[in-house]
Amino acid sequence: VKFIEDCVTNCDAQIKFSSCKFCPDKLDALHFGIEDPSDKCLFCPNYDLKYPERIVPLFGDNIQCWQMQAFYEYVDVNRNSQNCQLAQSMNYICGCGGVGYAGANTDAKKEVLVWMPRAMAMFSIFGSFFILYDTIRTPLKQKKLLNQMLATLSFFDIVGSIAYAFTTLPIPEENYLYGSKGNDKTCMAQGFFIQIGTIACFMNVSISVYYLLTIDCGWKNERLMSKRPWFVMPPIVVGLVFACVGIPFYDNLYLWCNNA
Repeated sequence: VKFIEDCVTNCDAQIKFSSCKFCPDKLDALHFGIEDPSDKCLFCPNYDLKYPERIVPLFGDNIQCWQMQAFYEYVDVNRNSQNCQLAQSMNYICGCGGVGYAGANTDAKKEVLVWMPRAMAMFSIFGSFFILYDTIRTPLKQKKLLNQMLATLSFFDIVGSIAYAFTTLPIPEENYLYGSKGNDKTCMAQGFFIQIGTIACFMNVSISVYYLLTIDCGWKNERLMSKRPWFVMPPIVVGLVFACVGIPFYDNLYLWCNNA
């Protein structure tokens, strides 16, 4: 471990920083050293480093791909250790062959990862628009509490689905994910609106209570309407609180930005 710390110092790197993904208190001498050369970990196992000067956001803000490759060539790290698996999970940034990210190791698979969620989000948006239209298209329908809750649910589902539909586009470009063109602010915005979309889930709880009171307790629409704020406001407030509390934690989750 002392050798690792010396190497990090000489390379002007860090193993402890505010957004740490590799916690130094987890470093263990047992993770270093091998008995069989075939067990040695390599950052790019196929020696196919394509982008040596790209930054790998693992040990700090200034470590380049070629330094990661050199480190794992000179230091004996077991290929089955967490140290190795963590490093190799980031080697897609450097163009190395392997598992890629989220199981996508080719451009075609990465494109599918981008467009499949986008297509599903579009279906969700269309479905929610239809429900929204159907529940508010006449004054009589608008007076029913169930329709008001369904309209609210559909509205927030549309908000969340639109955020999902952007998939990797708002992710910071320096993360080198397929289709990523954003920055930290766009990533945060996407994560926030995805969380806003979860208000639709909380609204389902109110709808369940509505059916309980209607079917089991025999409440009529007039009585239910008198309690409308208690059906509508709690899901919105809870969803907004969660969305706001998560603002410091929205980050790249490979397919989109959300609470990391």
